[in-house]
Amino acid sequence: MDKVKINGAELVALMLLFEMGSAVVVGLGMQAKQDAWLAILIGMLAGLILFLIYEHLFRVHAHHSLVGYLQILLGKKIGTAVACLYLGYFLYIASRVLRDFGDLLLSSILPLTPMPIALLTMVIPVVYACLLGIETIGRVGELLLTFISMLGLLAAVLLAASDVIHWENLKPSLENGWKPVLATAFPLTLTFPFGETIVFSMLLPHLNNTLLARKIGLVSIVISGLILSFIIAVNISVLSVFGAENSTFPLLKTLGKIRLGGFIERLEVIAIITLIIGVFFKITTFLYACFAGLIELFQLERRKELAWSLGLQMFICSITMADNFVEHIEIGLKTVPTYLHLPFQVGLPLFLLALTWIRNKYRTIGR
Repeated sequence: MDKVKINGAELVALMLLFEMGSAVVVGLGMQAKQDAWLAILIGMLAGLILFLIYEHLFRVHAHHSLVGYLQILLGKKIGTAVACLYLGYFLYIASRVLRDFGDLLLSSILPLTPMPIALLTMVIPVVYACLLGIETIGRVGELLLTFISMLGLLAAVLLAASDVIHWENLKPSLENGWKPVLATAFPLTLTFPFGETIVFSMLLPHLNNTLLARKIGLVSIVISGLILSFIIAVNISVLSVFGAENSTFPLLKTLGKIRLGGFIERLEVIAIITLIIGVFFKITTFLYACFAGLIELFQLERRKELAWSLGLQMFICSITMADNFVEHIEIGLKTVPTYLHLPFQVGLPLFLLALTWIRNKYRTIGR
């Protein structure tokens, strides 16, 4: 790819919007009941360790992208094959997030709209953003993060003023011990959304000061983890454990409880706007990583055709991956974390870390 650069603030914005993504409106970690907020924090702490591994691999391999150091460590043929698996993984997860967007849109504000039409409203701007490049994506992300932050602050103030938050719904803490909390954190809240930062291994080479990569990543993960934990805690406090657990999109219901002065109400639009912006950046990040990786691997020149081809594949995959929303969620909560997230986010990076350590050790002995 071209040697375009983004600054630290733009990368922070991209990471925060990416981490929030669809996680901000779904019932993340509700398998742990009223301790869901704690499961998110534990997943966040483990996610910090994973990012340290990703950043270390990036740094010790001369600031190459994931595609680059896979070929360095595994050789040209095997490295290319594993890189293609990673790029396919990025494309598939982009398709899953796109389906999340379509289901929310159809269930909340556009119930009579055909699913393909709803998905196309996201696919087209995502592909266009990939063609504009990471610099443009970063600048727009920085602007929209400010907007999202203002909406979030407004929602928090209105919820507090509506007197619908009942913190006692978070009790009793650890009613069933640590087991359900840890079982939720590993692998669910670890892999979604924190482990998904593996995709930024494709974007870190674009950072204008690569020395900031570790600090930016860790700070972004901590901030997003605290925000997600707070949102889940508020959802439970407003809706109760049963209400949050049995709601497809609990944040929508939470914001729907706002009533002030008889005229400030029905503010679910805040959640919908937040989701649309977050999902856009999450899909764009995954698709751009796949797009940039294919160009780096195969030195492709026809970038416009490649971008639209990837967008079409993502569109088709999102429609055909499940027959209905229940099946989509079932696959996302049970199959994907175990059989996709853990190998690509944890297993392979740990193997690459061990391989890097062995290579460096033998290189040192050879001297």
